[in-house]
Amino acid sequence: MKKVMFSALLMTIAFMTFGQKGARLNFYSAYTFDDGFDVVSDANTYYNGTVKGGYQWGLGLEYLFNRQSSAEIMYIHRGTTVPANFKLVSGNPVRQKEFELKHDYIMLSGDGHFGDGGKVEGYAGLMAGILMSNLDTVQTNGNSVEIGSNTNFAWGGRVGANIWFTPKLGLKLQAMMLSASRATGGDYYWSWYGPIYLTEYSTLWQFSLGGGLALKLGK
Repeated sequence: MKKVMFSALLMTIAFMTFGQKGARLNFYSAYTFDDGFDVVSDANTYYNGTVKGGYQWGLGLEYLFNRQSSAEIMYIHRGTTVPANFKLVSGNPVRQKEFELKHDYIMLSGDGHFGDGGKVEGYAGLMAGILMSNLDTVQTNGNSVEIGSNTNFAWGGRVGANIWFTPKLGLKLQAMMLSASRATGGDYYWSWYGPIYLTEYSTLWQFSLGGGLALKLGK
């Protein structure tokens, strides 16, 4: 529901700014690499595993204040799997299970642009926002059941280039790093025993390489 509401808001803003010179609509497509996590409450209560890499997509509405600077509001989504090992209290064996994880980022990025105004335009910037995470487990009957959700502060950075094919349409090439604290800890434990609270936090790092399209709005 949050994804639908944000996408509708972004499209509304894009429609309102369609005639504004300096506005751009950006589409993103990238591959995100694996990231491991290890959260320990004590010697007998812990979990670790890997947030697997995979496909990531997004869209953003960007406004250029001048040729050298811009701001962009972005929505980024990825769905992946999380094979995890965990142990609960003394006497219980180490368990293994694979979970389904969905990440939805809403970010505000401030970027600097460089170039001579030709067909190649470089950019780099920093961003901050929120990460909404949903964790599901697949039951023996094949049904997927949500077992946890979080909303956490997120931040990141990126560097890339726009290669303009026409005065309006360009190809984006981009490397991006996103991070969020408490993304894999500090909340309910991933377990079929029921919700077990762990206070230890883990920081998630997501590095991606990819590209997309940039569309200049307005006349």
